[in-house]
Amino acid sequence: MDKKYYPIEIEEKWAKIWSERSINNTNATESFAQVIPPPNVTGTLHMGHSFQYAIMDFYTRYNHMSGKDSYWQVGADHAGIATQMVVENNLARKDISRKDLGRDKFLDETWKWKEFSEEKITSQIKRLGCSVDWDKYRFTLDDGFDKAVIKAFVDLHRKNKIYRGYRLVNWDPSLKTAVSDLEVIRQEKKGLLWHIKYPIEGTDGFVEIATTRPETMFGDMAIAVNPNDDRYKSVVGKYAKLPFVGRKIPIIADEYVDIEFGTGCLKITPGHDFNDYEIGKKYSLYELDGKVHTSDRQEDFSPISIFNDDAWSNDNVPEPFNNLDRFKVRKLVIQELQNIGLLVKEEPHDISVPRGERSNIVIEPKLSYQWYVKTSEMAARANEAVNNGDIKFHPSNWDKTYFNWMNNIEDWCISRQIWWGHRIPAWYDVEGNIYVGEDEGSVRDHYNLGSVELSQDEDVLDTWFSSSLWPFASLGWPENTDDFKKHFPTSLLVTGFDIIFFWVARMMMMSLEFTDQIPFKDVYVTGLIRDENGQKMSKSKGNVIDPLDLIYGISQEDLVKKRTSNLMQESTAEKIAKKTRNQFPKGIDSYGSDALRMTFYSLATHTKDISFELGRLKGYRNFCTKIWNAARFISGYPESNDVFEAKNDNDTQILEEFEKTKLKIAQNIADYRLDYAINEIYEFFWGKFCDIYIEECKKSGETKNLRPLLKEILVMMHPFAPFITEEIHSLLFNNPIIE
Repeated sequence: MDKKYYPIEIEEKWAKIWSERSINNTNATESFAQVIPPPNVTGTLHMGHSFQYAIMDFYTRYNHMSGKDSYWQVGADHAGIATQMVVENNLARKDISRKDLGRDKFLDETWKWKEFSEEKITSQIKRLGCSVDWDKYRFTLDDGFDKAVIKAFVDLHRKNKIYRGYRLVNWDPSLKTAVSDLEVIRQEKKGLLWHIKYPIEGTDGFVEIATTRPETMFGDMAIAVNPNDDRYKSVVGKYAKLPFVGRKIPIIADEYVDIEFGTGCLKITPGHDFNDYEIGKKYSLYELDGKVHTSDRQEDFSPISIFNDDAWSNDNVPEPFNNLDRFKVRKLVIQELQNIGLLVKEEPHDISVPRGERSNIVIEPKLSYQWYVKTSEMAARANEAVNNGDIKFHPSNWDKTYFNWMNNIEDWCISRQIWWGHRIPAWYDVEGNIYVGEDEGSVRDHYNLGSVELSQDEDVLDTWFSSSLWPFASLGWPENTDDFKKHFPTSLLVTGFDIIFFWVARMMMMSLEFTDQIPFKDVYVTGLIRDENGQKMSKSKGNVIDPLDLIYGISQEDLVKKRTSNLMQESTAEKIAKKTRNQFPKGIDSYGSDALRMTFYSLATHTKDISFELGRLKGYRNFCTKIWNAARFISGYPESNDVFEAKNDNDTQILEEFEKTKLKIAQNIADYRLDYAINEIYEFFWGKFCDIYIEECKKSGETKNLRPLLKEILVMMHPFAPFITEEIHSLLFNNPIIE
């Protein structure tokens, strides 16, 4: 053994060995299986990925060493909106837009990016030492997975569980697509509340409304007051005249209105506000001949849309307010209301601004045709699986978060107006009739269309629709493959709390729908890794840390440089790796993957927010050095027992402590408390084995039990620190821990 511990050379050797073989134990009677939360092909892995992958690799190795057939499905996600944004931004640097290229050429560019990003991601996973079977790698847009996604859509449509509807959605004017509620971030800020007078028809009076969005007044279809508000009982049932438009809108009474907010009068704009949409639907508001009416028939409801896809005012807005950006419309409306004496006042008001998680652009509620999945029945089945204990969350309090969303779930909007993704398998004839099938040929056959002219839907499916099939489609479904039969349902899902709604719940719903089985038995919910200032790591903030940078010991100065570098260039980690190998062959300044893994385990608490500190990483780098030095010392005593034989009180005491430690660690692992487990490892090895037992052996000269005990300790430690334990075990005992 080398005098000093140099992790890079050791880890690169074993990473290569592990990447070229799987650890499946096909003769085992019990199995353990899990699927990787597929990383997005938007660049490289970040700390959150490596944190979860360290946990997943731990449980894969641990269960394999417990005699189970352990399987960890690996793959990547096409990440529709996120990846398309990256490619469009790359093209924009060359002054090229996707529309300049057209759909086919743009998709060619996106596939090129996918190959680039995927290569980076897979190399990172391999370097982290993840024990996956690379021969089974899946991508959510590969041919087999695409067929599974299309089949799922067609089957749901034919069961009347997928439909196309004209409804209000979160619209991102920058991306020009609908986005999920879960992809909208609320930004609290100081704003203004404008008080505006609306004339009451046939009188000299007014009703005064208060609004934070005066620009949407052109879509107003009613004014609502609370029926218990004595101030407005005399005007309920009358009509107000909409300024600039002249549309007559009814004054209605509804208990939804908060008497204390503003003036107690609420303008109802169903085409651009979700709450207003529900009120508009409740009264089935529709316009006819310049007047808005209520109806008892739900199908009469017809909200007014005043913005186009760019969030510019459309032809439903009169001059001079039309064909303007929404915020310019606001400015002009306020100015003109003031000119005609209808602006009463403006006052400071705290507002919550919805912004797109990806684009950071203010989201506009907008009416559009979208595809939806009916979720109520599927959600009920998934809830039952949690209620009866078939699926368990760890820690258990996360089931409250799960139920809070699932008990209030609405139909799922699954269409996106982008090009990168699974194109929706629906075709239209010239009259707009819809036909759904696996491909155009099967559509013509199924509906007996002959030579009728058809055009395919331009939209693609929400990324979360395809990834909701991941636990079973990645294993070969809808084919009854050996992997599907052997490994499904899976045993464990390791994921972050931030995607319980996005992904976990939807996998449960879709798995029960298509396989009649739960997708996994345990859900280990991790916290969110934050930087040293407590901020969420994101590329836009420039505080993302590449796990390889930590492994190779990148300096803080180089980290800052990397954050401003072009992603397409060679990564800093790779440069450091070359520098380490070429100029410093023994990797003097590196931390290594084992130190990073153990740091992650120590941070795997049951808290939501996890602060990553380099100081802790340095501490576990020192711990690895301690392991190395202890093993090197013991290697100097070639004569030993084959098995541990207690010869004195020192031997008896360490053996008792070792057995206690193993039991505690086993319980910690079962409880998904790797933070407790790594503390037990640390305290036993450093405090009891090194500082007490080895020292007593030196004094007494009784050293024959050192090697057999070290061998057992290395096996116990292996899932926590696989590289260093495998290297030492191979050097001292001439065989690897994991075959």
